[in-house]
Amino acid sequence: MKEKLTLTVERSAIAQAKKIARRNGTSLSQMVEDQFRKLARGSFTERWYGKFKVPPANRNDPRLMHLLRKYVHNR
Repeated sequence: MKEKLTLTVERSAIAQAKKIARRNGTSLSQMVEDQFRKLARGSFTERWYGKFKVPPANRNDPRLMHLLRKYVHNR
């Protein structure tokens, strides 16, 4: 069920948002709702954190050693 929400926003921001909504063929209300849903989902990092297992570092891997020399040990 939809409910009404009152927001206080700068006039210039409203004008820009209305142009974007018109350009995208949507309503300002739908744009705001979409943004709220994106915020509720969390960031990409928050959603994927801990989903992958990182294998232990293999010191015999020449690619790893190259990256360590290039980015870690030269600081």
